[in-house]
Amino acid sequence: MQPKILITVCLSFLLLTGCVPKMDKATSIPEAVINADLEKNSADFGDETLVREWWKGYGDLQLDSIIESALLNAPSLKSIEARYAQANSVIQSVQSRNLPHLSANGSVLRERFSENHIFPPPLGGGTYTQYQPELTLDYDFDFWNARSSHILAVKNKALAQMATIEASKLALSSAISETYLSWNIDEQKLRLLRIMEQTNRDELKIVEKQYVLGLSDAVAINEKKSVLSQTSQRIEELKRIIEGKKEAICVLGGFLPSYANTLKIPHINDGFRLPIPKEIMLNLLAHRPDVAIAKYTALSKSHTIEQTKAQFYPNISLSGAIGFTSFSWAKLVDHSSYTPSAGIALSLPLFDWGERAANLQNSVSDYNSSVYEYDGVVIKAANEVVTLLKQTKLLEVQRRLHDEEITAKKTNETIERKKLLQGLSNKLPYLAKKKTLLQGEIETLSLKETKLLLQINLIKALGGGYADQEDTNESQ
Repeated sequence: MQPKILITVCLSFLLLTGCVPKMDKATSIPEAVINADLEKNSADFGDETLVREWWKGYGDLQLDSIIESALLNAPSLKSIEARYAQANSVIQSVQSRNLPHLSANGSVLRERFSENHIFPPPLGGGTYTQYQPELTLDYDFDFWNARSSHILAVKNKALAQMATIEASKLALSSAISETYLSWNIDEQKLRLLRIMEQTNRDELKIVEKQYVLGLSDAVAINEKKSVLSQTSQRIEELKRIIEGKKEAICVLGGFLPSYANTLKIPHINDGFRLPIPKEIMLNLLAHRPDVAIAKYTALSKSHTIEQTKAQFYPNISLSGAIGFTSFSWAKLVDHSSYTPSAGIALSLPLFDWGERAANLQNSVSDYNSSVYEYDGVVIKAANEVVTLLKQTKLLEVQRRLHDEEITAKKTNETIERKKLLQGLSNKLPYLAKKKTLLQGEIETLSLKETKLLLQINLIKALGGGYADQEDTNESQ
């Protein structure tokens, strides 16, 4: 084809190209707006670092072992990791389309040619074997970045899958930690309840002696027996709860039921202090895997729009073939059997009754939906952090007031013990104050458990040490 003819054809294609309809794309909440709002709640924060393996701060080697094994072997994580590997395979598949495709073909055909067709004798009426090996080369140009947009879309999908893995790891490690720390509190409550049970038995023995001496009646004995029975029921219920939490750890960590029998009583470091770095607060969006998932999903769908736009433009494809065709095997590779070919194809979408516009609108709507979902995740993340910080401060006030109450109860128990030792009172008032103090200490443990759970929830809200390390040049 002469150059002038080719240029004329290309210009005609461009003039006939359909216009891309205007679409309204949604915009997400600016990160600066979120940071400005969070900065109001970060004045007292320090420069600590929230590490990825934050659970090691509790100082329990058994907990470390459980979480490390779960993160390595849990079936729930394995399935997500398999999807990430699948996403990477898709990337390689799409990238391969940027290069020319070379294929080899060959055929051997045995055929009798009709005597009444276009071929005269001796071909007509004869039976011949046709040999035809061929190498073909095909390449489609990407003038409008359809393939590059597709590549960026699948790459961001893969990054979303990677963030999904991190989100699942955080959910798994925090769920195991919550269950384990709650079990630790239950064991401490169990110890106090056993002391209370023994105290109730001591009270019952005293009342029974008083009954024998005529200083008490059967009603008092039955009341003490009832209290003792209630405490024993609480102990058995707590034992059942503990076994349930061991079972939950096995389920979460992907362990067989027999693993629960190997678990020892937890030993948690009560001095663990959650670091809340100002840097994380002011860059919350880069430290939440769920935000990263929403962000990469929106980016992927944004590139899909660009890919869909390319359907409105013309494209050029090149093809070429080098082969041989011969009825004689001996002459197959002779120059006379050589059959090279080359071609250029131009394609231009003209009238499709709105199909391309509908596809583009679908892509834009899908993108807008993902942007709104991203905004929702961002707002949720910011509110979670602020709410948990407020709850933590309120809990500290409650614990301080409760500590004052416990101090008063300890003082009363000490006074009754001194009166008992000095012979100014019998043992029952002292045992009553002791039980009141034990119940107060059990309530202290409940507040402590609430603090620990708030602590873990805050760790989750801050992203658990996650840091979004995207290659911005690659994903833009």
